[in-house]
Formats: sequence, structure tokens, C-alpha cells
Amino acid sequence: MATAHIIPPEELHPVAEAYRRCTFALNLNPVPWELVRQDVESIEHWLRTADADAADRFDSDYLAVLGNDDGGEDSSVEAPSTRERKRRAVFELCTRAVGRALLTALEEAIRVAPDRELARNHLNLSQAVLAAFADTLPYVDPEAYRILGKAFLSASDAIGSDGLMNHGGVSFDVPRFRSNLQTVAAYIRANFGDDFAAGPDAWLSPRPLASPTHRVRAVAPRRLPPGANLNKQLPRPRQILNMAARGVDESQTPLIALGDMAFDSAFIFGEPARSLAMSCNTCHNKGVTNPNFVVPGLSSRPGGMDVSNNFFTGHANNGHFDPLDIPDLRGIRFTAPYGRNGRFSSLREFVRNVIVNEFNGPEPDPILLDGIIAYMNEFDFLPNPHLNADGTLAASASDAARRGEAIFRRPFPQMADRSCATCHVPSANFVDHQRHDLGTVNGHEPYSMDRAMDTPTLLSSAYTAPYFHDGSQPTLRSVNEWFNTTFGLGLTEHDLSDLTAYVRTVGDGIDAYEDSVYYLDAEMEEFSFFLSAFEFLAEKNKPELMNATFQTIALEIRNHKWELQDYAHLPTMDALAELMDEAYEANQLGDWDRVVGSVEAYRRLYAANMEDLK
Repeated sequence: MATAHIIPPEELHPVAEAYRRCTFALNLNPVPWELVRQDVESIEHWLRTADADAADRFDSDYLAVLGNDDGGEDSSVEAPSTRERKRRAVFELCTRAVGRALLTALEEAIRVAPDRELARNHLNLSQAVLAAFADTLPYVDPEAYRILGKAFLSASDAIGSDGLMNHGGVSFDVPRFRSNLQTVAAYIRANFGDDFAAGPDAWLSPRPLASPTHRVRAVAPRRLPPGANLNKQLPRPRQILNMAARGVDESQTPLIALGDMAFDSAFIFGEPARSLAMSCNTCHNKGVTNPNFVVPGLSSRPGGMDVSNNFFTGHANNGHFDPLDIPDLRGIRFTAPYGRNGRFSSLREFVRNVIVNEFNGPEPDPILLDGIIAYMNEFDFLPNPHLNADGTLAASASDAARRGEAIFRRPFPQMADRSCATCHVPSANFVDHQRHDLGTVNGHEPYSMDRAMDTPTLLSSAYTAPYFHDGSQPTLRSVNEWFNTTFGLGLTEHDLSDLTAYVRTVGDGIDAYEDSVYYLDAEMEEFSFFLSAFEFLAEKNKPELMNATFQTIALEIRNHKWELQDYAHLPTMDALAELMDEAYEANQLGDWDRVVGSVEAYRRLYAANMEDLK
């Protein structure tokens, strides 16, 4: 079975999962109230299994907080004071509800002892529900969290065992079991019981304000909610770099190698993206798209995200939910302007905005931007044997595609005598470098001109579903149907089939995906390319960019080492990562001889083992 860099989702009890996701959503601006409502219902459901009266009170109090609405109103027109009051009140209600569910499970475990099986079941349930707070407590009250952990461990041990065939059994130490769970219950009752109130922090989290060991100034790292998926697709999209296709070794192009490293680096971003190990490549896998990417509350569907949110970059939050489909970056040097609404005329300006205003990064070094742009300008479209150089169909195209080409070029009176080819100009890589209002965006004001979107290329598009700026159209066929319905073009089913055949042919390409899920050897070679920029960065006296290079290689090796087909070579992978750690530490201390020594040792070790690291 193939292995890959896949991070499995954290398995949580449904009430813990709902609470964490609900808390995440309540911290967003705007609050996605529909998502909150769904998780509130889940919390209420599980609370009802434990305490029906508490569930009734929770439901009644939640409805009272919302007033006359159901929590689904447009938060962008909601008064800030109203939004703040509602989100804090709902957070407090949900925290108390989870606290009540946890207390009920603890109390039931204490009650049923010494019934070993029932006690163990309720003990396990208590631990599972406590996970609702486990992404905060270890950071803001580590002493108490350690005591709770020891109490659960001691209670589990106190249950004992029946032994085998009535031999070797350990009796149930009921007093110790109850005493330990009473310790846990007392902490939960004092900190997350009926009197729980949110702290003053703008970012809401379950802080144990009544605990004497609570670290007031401590901050828990921000985490993505349950249901988030940053894993990349397998098999991987095939990336075509123009210089590599022409036979150029990336190690001979240090500026491009630097850009390649930066594209894969979480260290060019700020928090929380850096700690979450997110990079450009997370969304744009191999420079293409990542259809798996989703963050509940920030994504309306997989493959997109609201990039002007307050989770990744609070200072650039625009206060309304406007998720965008992740664009394909193939051939990006041909497709200006940039951004779904074409708001950036230059690729450099666009990339800087992604780093600083989408993912909270520091102002990038000009040489870093030079490298990223140099690298991205090498991204090429998939080669397509069905297209001539001028964008017309080649002789190999199907008859249906040829009929569709005629429809594509036909002027439609319903569109002011424009054709599909008016905007998707075949001879210009199927773009016109313009912005158009087609009615896919809801403007805020009547007659406003804020609805225009950039014309996307159709090249390689057969592999980049979904479509439109918001990913609202799942297939190329549905795109054509939308135009036919919206503009009343009068196309028949046969016409639509032909037009779709044409667009699919234009969007086709050779070997869109790699032919194997085993690609560690290619990754390791790419890391050596990253390191090939070392001498260039030394010449330019760029120690911070060296640090980013060392850190990125070390992190990537540790992320990918489990993809080894032969785990006997894990020590080599660990040693390579440690050499990059040493280079980073030495660079921090200004020990240049040690930096050079670590880099050279890495290169020697990789060269000696490269045939085995696959």
C-alpha cells in the first residue's frame, strides 16, 4: 500500500468536535451562523443524552440570545456590538453545556462504581468529552491539566481487572476511583460549570478563570477546526517548469531554486499559518490546485477559502464572507491581471499581498520576491496535442469538439454580439486580460460596478474543477449550462454537448498527473535544489533567507520521511533533518564555519544515500 504525506483527521467525540468547530466559527468575522447552528444542535443532542433538563435550558437560552432571528442573518450588516454580544453569549452557553455533559459523565462513573464495565465506559466518555478543552488547557493551565491527566490515569488503574479464568485479577479500588474523578469534577465545576464566563480576550477560548494555576498571559496556539483538510491530492499533478523541460538543472539556477524553496516554505508566512506548516504549495499543489483544501467556516466548499479572513490575518479582514476558488497557476506569466477580480496588475504585487495580507507574513525581502516570481514564471501549461499554436483545433480533435468550436466563436445577440471567444481569446492563451461582470457576483449597492471578475484561461482547465471565482460550478458542462440559462442563448442539448466537448479538448493535456504515488525521491532531489541557493544567499549576505531554507528543508524531510518504502532508511532521513537544524542553529549564532560544515555534510550524506531514499 502506498504511503503519502497525509495527516489523518483528529478523532474526537462528537460533542468535543462540535464544540471546537463552533468556537472556531464564533471567532470569525463575520460569524458563519449556519455552521454555528449546526454545531449547537449537535452539542444540544449529546447534552440531552446526559441531562434532558440541562438540554432544554440550553436550547431555550440559545434561542433567547438570537432574539427573533435564527442566527442566519447577514453578519456584514449586523451592528458590531450586537455581533460581539451574540458570539460571546453563545460561546458561554456552549462551554457550560459541554461542562455539564462532562460533569454528568463523571458523576455517572462515580455512581455506577463498582460495576467495572459501566465505570470504564463512563470514564472513557469523560476523557473523550474533556478533549473539547484539550487544545487550550495544556497551554493556559498546564499544571492543572497535568493533575487532571494523572487523575484519569489513576482512576483507570483503580478499576482493576477480572484476570484470566478467575486468576490474576485486580480488585476494583472504588474509593481511589471515586476520589480521582471527584478531583476532575471539582475542577470542571469551578471553571466550566454554570457560572462560566468568557475572558476579556477578543479571541474566545475556554480559559479556566477560577483556577489558581491559570496562566493569565499564556496564549494557546490557534488551531484549525475539526473537518479542516490541508492534505494534497494523490496522485500529484504533474508540474512542468519551462527551464527544466528545456534540460536545465535547477541547481544551476539559484534564484529559481530560492523561489522553489519559498513556495514550499511555511517560514515566509506569519502565525498561525507558520505553525500550521502552511505554504503556497498547500493550496497550489505543484503550482496547480488543491481540490481537497477546506476549512469549515472559511470555505464554502472544498478547493477554496475566504482569504480576507481574521483567522490568518486579522489586520486584512474585510468583514464579509467571500470565499474564492483556488486558481490554477499554470502559465501564470501569460494570465495577468491577478486575483480573481483582477485587482493586481503585477504578479509581484499579488505575491506580496498573499504573504503579508493573506497569511500575516513579514515584509518579504526583495530577493525572496525575485525568487518566487522567477520560479512561478517557469510554470507552463500542460502540452495539448489537440491545439495548434494559434489556439485553433488540431486535426486530432473530435468532430464534436469541432462543432463546439464553431459555437464557441459564434456571436450571440443575447450577449451584445459577443462570443465565448471574445473573452477567452484562442490566440492569446484563451484570455483577454480584462475583467467582466457576467452576473456571478452579487454587488453590494444597486447599479454598482463592483461585480467584475478576471477572465480565466481555459488551458489545462479540464483538471481544475470546480469553476467560477467561487467554485460554484462543479463541471465544465454546468458552466456552459449556466451561460445558456442566464443569457438565454437557446443552445440545444446537442449544442451543449458539442460545446462541452470543445472546452474539454481545449482544457486537456498530456499526463496531467504523475504516474505513481511514490515520489519521495523527487522530493529529496527538490530539497537539494533548495539548498543549491546557499552560496547565492551567502554572497548576497542574506542570513534570514538561509534560515528559512534550513528550516524548510528540515520540516519537509520530517513531513515526508514516512513515505519511505523501506523504513530501514529512517535514520538517514533523521540525520539529514538534524544537519539542517545544526546549520540553522549555527547561523543564528554567527558560526559560519559550522554552517558551511553542516551544509557540506548534508550534501555528502544525501549523495551517498540518494538511491535508497525513495
